[in-house]
Amino acid sequence: MTFNVGRTIIRFRNRAPKILIYPDKRLKRIAEPVDFNKTTLKQRTALVRKLGASLANQTYGGRLGIAAPQIGINVRVIVVRGNVIFNPTWTPTKAPPEIIMEGCYSVPKKVYNVKRAKYGWAKWTSIDGKSFEDKLTGLPAMVFQHELFHLDGMCLPEYGEEIKVEPSRVPEIKK
Repeated sequence: MTFNVGRTIIRFRNRAPKILIYPDKRLKRIAEPVDFNKTTLKQRTALVRKLGASLANQTYGGRLGIAAPQIGINVRVIVVRGNVIFNPTWTPTKAPPEIIMEGCYSVPKKVYNVKRAKYGWAKWTSIDGKSFEDKLTGLPAMVFQHELFHLDGMCLPEYGEEIKVEPSRVPEIKK
């Protein structure tokens, strides 16, 4: 009996966390910054593995990004096109935003038109506490902004306009 219980716990512990579906209240919380003095590298790595497992478990979309609040963990951590980003900030260009089409794993199989900055300047910290800064354009800028909105408690239905498309016509964005 103990063996079966142990196996169940191990299977559950290794299972990818489910992505929360809008309008789950946990998606509306503003995420807390990660304190590198109060967390260990092992704890941060465990969180990143959970994010990666949840993202890899998706059966549609381009698997371009995920934010910790989407799996119910209220900290400022995102994965953007395979890059792990702690405590991100964004300064958009002053140029007029463009309207782009986006989807979200927290709003399955729906597509929205949203306004996004064409480019901007991102700052973040790596998993080991090193600071970085870079200019992002194109798809990386779009995904970064999308995931940052999750950290600020927003989801596509709150700031985008839904586009009615047949599920078979939802565009797939490849990495």
